[in-house]
Amino acid sequence: MATRIIASFDIGGTNMRAAVVAVDGRRAEVLEQQRRPTPSHLLAPAVTARERLDDVIDFMVAFAEQARRRAHAEAVAAAFPGPLDAQGRVAALPTLWGSEGASLCPLALDRLLAERLPGLPVRIYNDVSAAGFRFVAEHPDFALFTLGSGVGLKVFIDGQPQVGPHGRGGELTHMVFDASVHAPLCDCGGRGHLGALASGRAWQRRVEHVGSEGPAIELDAFAEPLARAVAMIHYTLGMERFLFAGGLAEGLGEPLRAAIVRRLPAQGWQQGQDWNAMIRLAPADDAHALIGGALAFAGEPAPITG
Repeated sequence: MATRIIASFDIGGTNMRAAVVAVDGRRAEVLEQQRRPTPSHLLAPAVTARERLDDVIDFMVAFAEQARRRAHAEAVAAAFPGPLDAQGRVAALPTLWGSEGASLCPLALDRLLAERLPGLPVRIYNDVSAAGFRFVAEHPDFALFTLGSGVGLKVFIDGQPQVGPHGRGGELTHMVFDASVHAPLCDCGGRGHLGALASGRAWQRRVEHVGSEGPAIELDAFAEPLARAVAMIHYTLGMERFLFAGGLAEGLGEPLRAAIVRRLPAQGWQQGQDWNAMIRLAPADDAHALIGGALAFAGEPAPITG
C-alpha cells in the first residue's frame, strides 16, 4: 500500500494543532507539527465569531498549502470540537465560540476550506471521533474521554463512533451532572454539565480558588462526575474499556486515573467489575486527533461523519 501524506488539523479550545502525517496502512507517522493559540471566545473575547472563524480558516489554509508544496500532501483531515450533522456540517462549536457562534451554524466547513484549497480533498471530523480512530485497530469497542478545555466523549462500537442518524449522539458531557443553581456554566451555555465540572478549565478554577498556599485539591471529588459518566456507559452498554486522553488527563496522569477507579464502586451495582483494568490513560503524545483523522481519511477505518 502506498504511503499517503495528509495535512491534519486538531482545532481545540486552547490550541490549534497542524501536522503533516504519513499513513501507510494502519501505521501513521507525524512528520512535522505546528501550533498556535486558538482565537476562542475566552482567549479573544473582543473578536466576533466570524472573525474567529476567518482566523482559523486562514491558519489551516496556510499550513495545508505549505504541506502541499513541501511534503506533497494530497488531502486535508480536520478535527473540530463540536457535533456534525447528517450532512457533515459543523452543528455547533461552543468550545471555540460560546453561544455567540450559533448564528454561523450549521457550517459547511469542508466547502469553505475546499474553495481555498482547490485540488485538495477535505474531510471534517468531530475531534473525539478523529482521536478514537487512532485506537480502533487495537480494540473496536471502547469509550474515549478527552479532557481538555472542555470534556469530549465518543463511544465506539465495531470501530465506529455512535452518534445517531443526526449526529447528536456522544454528547453525554453536555448532560446536567450538577443541578444546583450555583453550578458552573458550560461553554455551550448550560449549567452543571459534565464539561463544566471535569474539564481543564474546571480544574484551573479549582487551582485558582485554593491558591498556592491553600489546601490540596481533593482529586476524588473532582473525579466523581467522570466516574459517574463511566458507570452510566458501563451499566447501559456493558462497555468495559475506557480511555482518557487530552491535556488534563496527560497533566494529572495516574493520580486522576486512580481517583476515577476509587470512585467507581460507589456508582452502582457491583458484580465483580475490575474497574482498575477498565480505566486506561491514552499515550501522552497530544497527537490523537491528528493521527486518527489522517488514518480515517486514508480509509483505515473508512471515514464517516460524526
